[in-house]
Amino acid sequence: MAQLISLTLLISLSILALSTFAKPATAQTTSNYYVTVNPTTPNSPIYTTVGRNWTLSFEASWSYGENSGQAIRNATVVVQVNNSKNAIVNTLHLNSTGGLFSFNYSSSTADTLTFTPIKLIAQDGTEYAPTLLDAEKSLYGFQSESITIWWDTFQVSVISINTSALGVTSVSVNVTYLLLPEEGLNLPAWATYSNQTFLPKTAQNSSVTINGVNAREISAGVYTADVSTWLPTAYVQVGVSQEEWVTTHTGFSFAHNANSPLWMYAVVIGVVLIGIVLAVSVFLGKSKKASFSAKKRYAVLGGSLLAVTSVISLYWGLVGLDSSLHGFDWMLLTMMGLLSFGFGLAASVLSLRGKNQALVIFAVIPPMLTNLVFVKTSLDIYQLANPWLILIGSIVLSVVSGVLICNADQAFRKDIDNDKIP
Repeated sequence: MAQLISLTLLISLSILALSTFAKPATAQTTSNYYVTVNPTTPNSPIYTTVGRNWTLSFEASWSYGENSGQAIRNATVVVQVNNSKNAIVNTLHLNSTGGLFSFNYSSSTADTLTFTPIKLIAQDGTEYAPTLLDAEKSLYGFQSESITIWWDTFQVSVISINTSALGVTSVSVNVTYLLLPEEGLNLPAWATYSNQTFLPKTAQNSSVTINGVNAREISAGVYTADVSTWLPTAYVQVGVSQEEWVTTHTGFSFAHNANSPLWMYAVVIGVVLIGIVLAVSVFLGKSKKASFSAKKRYAVLGGSLLAVTSVISLYWGLVGLDSSLHGFDWMLLTMMGLLSFGFGLAASVLSLRGKNQALVIFAVIPPMLTNLVFVKTSLDIYQLANPWLILIGSIVLSVVSGVLICNADQAFRKDIDNDKIP
């Protein structure tokens, strides 16, 4: 019994001794940092419009050793800029003499950017980074806090369209902010452009135009207007503006049900006229009791196809003109379409008459460029769908036209009478 009591007493004394000399685990794992770089404003997301400058500032200070708490003078801080996908979009090297690093930054595209100091270079060239310097003291070289800024813009989506009336398109759109979540966002007043503390997803009380017509707001974020268009495809541009926000322009395109039949009739009439021209040319060639040679046929057919591509250029010129009047930035398409039509049509007449082959060959190029390059470039500005069937078809017609005209040398020779061409 005495031995049991002695053993119990010995174990108790051992536990007491160990607890006396033991240190808390948290004290051993607490990390220390030689250099600290923190923002001078609260680390909270900042919300603003694209294109607007925002001033950011960080303060660098010693946080360990005899200079702890003092600003780091004459140093360089490296700030890494990441986007919403955590990809590095920029790396800034900021210099300061008093320990405060301030700079302006802006984004031309909607994105959430995070600014994180990742390194400090002292005056003597020593680099401090988030690496372990002394394991026993849990001492690291660098610590920092980030600043996040949301550069936002407007997002426009079509709710409904009505193209049942001839020459009129009724459009209703929903206008929201692109980056904000559906439930909105709560932020401190200082962190927003207008000192708002709650930001809704819908863009209310904005100035909205649809093809230059002022739209009326029928409910929160929903705007509607009736616009005029006589094209078979309705091109609609929605402009959204708001105080202190960059105005945005969003384009949409869709078939116009009421206008399309009229244009179908125009296409049929055009095809018939081209057929008549070809038939008359063949008839005149045969009426002179001479064989209507293949070379002459090449010139006539090539010129006719050139006329077709020129008419297609005219259509795109009219699209550019009508859309430019409604706010689209398509004046270059307008000029190229009209010039290509006039030049190409004149050259097609020369081809039918067998004159000036070099000029006719060159005239094939402007409609080809207009009907593909300028059309695609103009549509891509507003991220509109390309009518590839029409674009590729017009290119094929231009290539065939050029090949036929290039192979009609004898039809363009002025010193040989067309009746004597074998």
